[in-house]
Amino acid sequence: MKRIMAGLLTAAVIAGTSACSRARAEPLTPKPERAAQGREGPPNGARQKPGQKKKSKIKPYREVIPATAKTDSGLFIVHMVDDDLFYEIPNQVLGREMILVSRIAKTATNVSFGGWKENTETVRWERMGKKVLLRVVSHSNVAADSLPIYKSVRNSNFEPVVQAFDIKAFNDDSSAVVIEATGLYTKDVPMLGLSRNRRTQYKIRRLDAGRSFLVSARSYPQNVEVQAVLTYDATQPPAEAATGTISVEMNHSMILLPDRPMHERRNDARVGFFSVQQTDYGLDEQRAAVRRYITRWRLEPSDTQAFLRGELVDPVKPIVYYIDPATPMKWRKYIKEGIEDWNVAFEAAGFKNAIMAKDPPSPEEDPEFSPEDVRYSVVRYFSSPVQNAFGPHVSDPRTGEILESDIGWYHNVMNLLRNWYMVQTAAVNPEARHVKFNDDVMGELIRFVAAHEVGHTLGLQHNHKASASYPVDSLRSAAFTCKMGTSPSIMDYARFNYVAQPEDEGVCLMPHIGPYDIWAIQWGYRPIIGAPSLEAEQDTLAAWIAAHGDDIYRFDAGAQYEPDTPSEALGDNAVKASAYGIANLKRIVPHLIEWSRQDHEDFSQLNEMYGQVISQWNRYMGHVTAYVGGVYRTNRTYDEGKPVYEIVPEARQREAMKFLIEQAFNTPSWMLDRDILSRVEHAGEVERIRGLQVRQVNAVLDPGRMQRLIESEAWLGSDAYSLGEMLTDLRNGIWTELRAGRSIDVYRRNLQRGYLERMEWLMTKEPTPPPARFRRFFSNTSVDVSQSDIRAFVRGELTNIKTMARRALGRRGLNRATRLHLQDVIARIDDILEGDD
Repeated sequence: MKRIMAGLLTAAVIAGTSACSRARAEPLTPKPERAAQGREGPPNGARQKPGQKKKSKIKPYREVIPATAKTDSGLFIVHMVDDDLFYEIPNQVLGREMILVSRIAKTATNVSFGGWKENTETVRWERMGKKVLLRVVSHSNVAADSLPIYKSVRNSNFEPVVQAFDIKAFNDDSSAVVIEATGLYTKDVPMLGLSRNRRTQYKIRRLDAGRSFLVSARSYPQNVEVQAVLTYDATQPPAEAATGTISVEMNHSMILLPDRPMHERRNDARVGFFSVQQTDYGLDEQRAAVRRYITRWRLEPSDTQAFLRGELVDPVKPIVYYIDPATPMKWRKYIKEGIEDWNVAFEAAGFKNAIMAKDPPSPEEDPEFSPEDVRYSVVRYFSSPVQNAFGPHVSDPRTGEILESDIGWYHNVMNLLRNWYMVQTAAVNPEARHVKFNDDVMGELIRFVAAHEVGHTLGLQHNHKASASYPVDSLRSAAFTCKMGTSPSIMDYARFNYVAQPEDEGVCLMPHIGPYDIWAIQWGYRPIIGAPSLEAEQDTLAAWIAAHGDDIYRFDAGAQYEPDTPSEALGDNAVKASAYGIANLKRIVPHLIEWSRQDHEDFSQLNEMYGQVISQWNRYMGHVTAYVGGVYRTNRTYDEGKPVYEIVPEARQREAMKFLIEQAFNTPSWMLDRDILSRVEHAGEVERIRGLQVRQVNAVLDPGRMQRLIESEAWLGSDAYSLGEMLTDLRNGIWTELRAGRSIDVYRRNLQRGYLERMEWLMTKEPTPPPARFRRFFSNTSVDVSQSDIRAFVRGELTNIKTMARRALGRRGLNRATRLHLQDVIARIDDILEGDD
């Protein structure tokens, strides 16, 4: 059993070493009273009215916590008395702020996945008379407590009380209060259970307390961990529907915030860090000023003078990741390499040995080691069919300091890696032409994913702009790719080198820690020693950005209208890169039966790999479509003197439409491999092609895209690729047979009907905005379709097609299916236009 150490409460992470300082903005609410300042003391100090005989609810310690209790000591002492949980909270902890993180530890089928964070709140325990309150603290609005406005801000942001607990007892010297906390975890406390979205999705009626119970409670020097099973009655559970029940095991972490906050670093949109946000009413600005601070670990030089001399120094406290004991031994090496790959970036920031990976200690070495202990950041290994990995972190809302991170690693991410590597590189890479890769090959793929996820835990966002800075033809060069990787950033979703062609000898196929990654870590982590204020530090940070103006150092997480930030893309020209990619897919398809072969097994692997080929084709189409109505965005500031937004040049947009007509709207017959299809399905190829082609039609005829074409013509005039020109090109590409006077095959008939249905939608519907909870992920263009030019152009296109269809019907030689189709086209257009009258 652990013992509370005398210096426990000073064991929080040591504050940063920087001469930069300022008056810290305080949270909006008054500092809560410590236990010693409480309104009432122990029961022997309680006052009673004369003649009144009242039995106090506060009992002697041993009546509440018997000697048989199971006790664990740490941040505060936790006791299990039968099935009840008691907290013994020291007076010194009352009033201290903590982060409360609630995660799904074990999940019902199809309810998220283990390790998923459901909610994070800043909380404090506060004594008020004979009760202890658990309150939620907000740092979103702040002001320095020395300023007059602090009182106003405080009064406008009163802290919610999550729960109030009766004080059950005091310890022997009254230095701690005892409360029963069972109900906090087993009753329906919204912020400690399934999120509101899940409750709505599964139509949860209530939490059944009779089937909800505690699993464990543990205390560590800086955190307390509780696991509990919650059982809900649900009308639409995602699995085992007959039970009407969802059960999940939740893990709740209460993590003490550092007593001395870390020095902040202001966020800059030109470098991709996650951030915490505050509205600081105490700043000398004539508005409610928003400040964002990047999330990062607290790294301080162990030898400041050596650091100032330009020497690499060890940090006072390095970043250490432990490997989950459940991780298969043969993969541990590669995960550790992916973690320590980041040292090259930290060296640019002035630190050596800044990040390291360790095997978990054996029970003999450390019998109390636990992945739940906040002192340890762990790569958690889940035996799950989920094909994923993720890299979250928990940060101090006051400063952005990262306090801990547990990377989630799902066993089946290897299947995802296998699929990507095969469809993107097998045309040039013999090592990818198998269902099961050599361990060294899979190990390097694991290393790549580990490095990517660790990047998130260091504070870095996805940088989808990075790969667009490499010329496409450079990705065919062995010298270039082996030095620079496939993207300047491993934080891009630029997987493997699908551009390389069979004749490109020695070309490298994988990304690694790139120039942007090294630069971003340098910008975020290098201490600026001697800066007298945050504002002075900003001058230095901005100068660093100005010195890294090349495109390889640009950051952008991406928006729907940006053609240079699509996920899974490579190179500075998506048309050219996608053409290379499709050429490789055409080389792969004839070999899929051979490369997916497994004796005595069915054709499920062949079916999966064929589906991956189609998914990859879909990605290429999306990359190219983004040019049509596309707008480049480059995050800039006033002093750069350049625009942020630039319309994609007309020639590039025309090139993209030509590509789509050739590769998408002309039937991609190379996909229709009868040898494959006869092994994986009894029917479905016609419907599959229809779905693929209509998806691209709908993407091109997106209202936001069409509105951007309208605006570009208004701005650029004849130099723009206009909506009318795009619609003409699309009509000529999809309705080619009407001008050529030939019969129309089933694939093209389906495509043309899909086109008409999209045009009907544009004539009769308005775009539906995404749900509010998802809007931050979308950056599309808003448009009132009914009052824009869109419907006028659509009406004109439908009228033209109707005229063309009537003329085509007058020609001889058309087969019956074509004639019926054209009659149907005319009837459909009449219905659309008459219905709009």
